Amino acid sequence: MENLTKQQLILLALLVSFVTSIATGIVTVALMSQAPVGVVQTINKVVERTVETVTGPTKETQTVVKETVVVSTDDQIVAAVEKNKNSVIRIYRTNSDPTAGSNSMVFVGLGAIISTDGMVATDNNLITDGAKYFTTNADSKLSELSVLRAVSGEQIALLKIKGDDKNPIKYSAVSISKNDLKLGQSVIYIGGESKDSVSTGIVSTLSAKEIKSTDNSTSTPITTQISSIETSVPANFTSGGLLLNLSGELVGIKAIYMDSSKSDLFTPSLDIQNALNALADSQKKAQ
Repeated sequence: MENLTKQQLILLALLVSFVTSIATGIVTVALMSQAPVGVVQTINKVVERTVETVTGPTKETQTVVKETVVVSTDDQIVAAVEKNKNSVIRIYRTNSDPTAGSNSMVFVGLGAIISTDGMVATDNNLITDGAKYFTTNADSKLSELSVLRAVSGEQIALLKIKGDDKNPIKYSAVSISKNDLKLGQSVIYIGGESKDSVSTGIVSTLSAKEIKSTDNSTSTPITTQISSIETSVPANFTSGGLLLNLSGELVGIKAIYMDSSKSDLFTPSLDIQNALNALADSQKKAQ
């Protein structure tokens, strides 16, 4: 060692470091392969950092930090529920003004707030002629719901939370998914009569129907569209309950299908968009 020059000492130190790092990597891989599954999963969820050295045009050394966050399915579910918990409302029905105390309100189902001005999508089978509908806010104050669209034979009804025009409230609205559902895709259900109840599962069955185009110029006059969603979610479903994907987007609403004996079917979010388009068309014609 005493006869080595400075350059040789540096090279020796680099060699020792290189051999040590290789040995450490081999030992780490061996230990990871023998570690319990729970330990490996915990390590995989740790935030990893990669540091790169980049030489710019001015030959100044810059340090760029890249951060890769490993997100678990549990984290996605929690985030989706937290994101949409204020977009779920409970709908009550009465044949008179509940503030007068003449009749008690009856819970009929849930609804999803789909716009910041208070538009609500729910199961069309919950709506009956001549009844008044209400919901409650965080302060347990009653707000009346006006029926914007409830057409017999359709699965989705559109309502609106009535408010003060001088002091409008901006509501937390759920995002409607525009992506097609896939078999086996993970989904989250939010329901519950008195408080939110959350269950998870996968899309187990997708039923489709044929749609005939009214445009004779199209080359594909008949297309298929998802008509109902069946899941493996183990829950006591509440009509109007929300079905979300792991991104927190609304993919379906729990609805009653009169032509089916199954009680766990959801109508797809495309039906909500179709109802919105039909409402917009009718409002244009009325102007």
